[in-house]
Amino acid sequence: MLIKLDKVLAADELQKVHQQAQQAHYAPGSTTAGESSRSRKHNLQIAENDPMLPELQKIVLAALRRHPVLQFLAVPKHIMPPMFNRYDTGMHYQDHVDFSLVGASDKIRTDLSVTLFLSGRGEYDGGELIVSSTDGEQAIKLDRNEAIIYPSGQLHRVETVRRGSRLAAITTIQSFIRHESQRELLADLMRLARAIQDRAPQSDEARLANKIHANLLRLWAD
Repeated sequence: MLIKLDKVLAADELQKVHQQAQQAHYAPGSTTAGESSRSRKHNLQIAENDPMLPELQKIVLAALRRHPVLQFLAVPKHIMPPMFNRYDTGMHYQDHVDFSLVGASDKIRTDLSVTLFLSGRGEYDGGELIVSSTDGEQAIKLDRNEAIIYPSGQLHRVETVRRGSRLAAITTIQSFIRHESQRELLADLMRLARAIQDRAPQSDEARLANKIHANLLRLWAD
């Protein structure tokens, strides 16, 4: 299941993040890749010692935590501080899956990965995020301030940028709901409950749908 987020950052936050991310110092992205992925990762990311990084992470992390679609559909338990990457002309990242466990000391399980696009579609050619699943490959290229959430364990890649630069923030989420099939079922049930609520907010059916959703969440959360 892919989840699209609109208007992740407020207008003033977007302006600040975009401006500071362009001014930041970048290092080779291969420094944070696993040994098996290092030769396939050709991009740049804001250096860990850049003084602007903590504030950038704080702004994006707060925006993700308050986004209602992410809260309802991803059911986040932990969201990692984001990294910021840049793909200039000729750069790409071949097929890979994200780390299963992340964090310096208290490890978290990565259930979902997030890409928040900080460049507009027209600012670069190529650079599509390709996510593979049993249904085939899906190419994703969103506009600035839109994000996509996808399962961390699915193969994905970033196609070669042919013109311009692609700037994005990326992070991973541990969900309260470990299994993708259960998250998808809860998402479908939430959509159904809202449809019933919109048509008949005081109905027994609306209360029953909300009850089922709440109790499945209670049953499956870990």
